[in-house]
Amino acid sequence: MSVPTKESKRFVEIVTQLMSRWGYTHTDGKIYAYLLLSDRPLTISELAEKAGLSRSSVSVSLSRLARDYLVTYRKEGKTKYFSAVPAFLEKFLQQPKDILEREVRPLKEIVGHLAESSNSEGAKSRFDGILADLSVLECVLERIIELEEEESDCIENR
Repeated sequence: MSVPTKESKRFVEIVTQLMSRWGYTHTDGKIYAYLLLSDRPLTISELAEKAGLSRSSVSVSLSRLARDYLVTYRKEGKTKYFSAVPAFLEKFLQQPKDILEREVRPLKEIVGHLAESSNSEGAKSRFDGILADLSVLECVLERIIELEEEESDCIENR
C-alpha cells in the first residue's frame, strides 16, 4: 500500500462505515477497503494479517463480497488471490430502490392501516402526518430513481 498510514486508516474507516450503511458487516467493509488500497491481489492470510482478523472471518467476508461482485479472485495452485472491484457508484445508486421497496412502501402501508383502524382523532391525525411525510419521501425516491435511469441511458448511449 503506497497510501500514507494516516490516510489509509481513515480510508478503511470511511469505507467500513459506508459498507455498513449498505448492509454489509464491519468485517466486509474492512476487507473491501484493504483490497481497494492494495496495489496487488491479496491472499486470505495477508488480508487477515492486515485487518487483524481471523482467516475464517476474512473468508466469510470474501465469499459475501464475491457473491455481490465486489471482489474477484484468481487461483494459483491451491492459493486464491483476491482483488476489489470498485463499485461505489453502482452500490450507491441501488440504495434509493432498496429504501423504497424494503422500507418506505411497507412502512407506508402499515401506517395507512394504523390510521384507518385508529379510534382517537389525535392518533389518526398523527398517523396521517406520518403518512404524508412517507408519501413525499416515496415521491422523492421515485424521482431519484427516474433520474438515475435517465443518467444510465445517457451513459449507455455514448
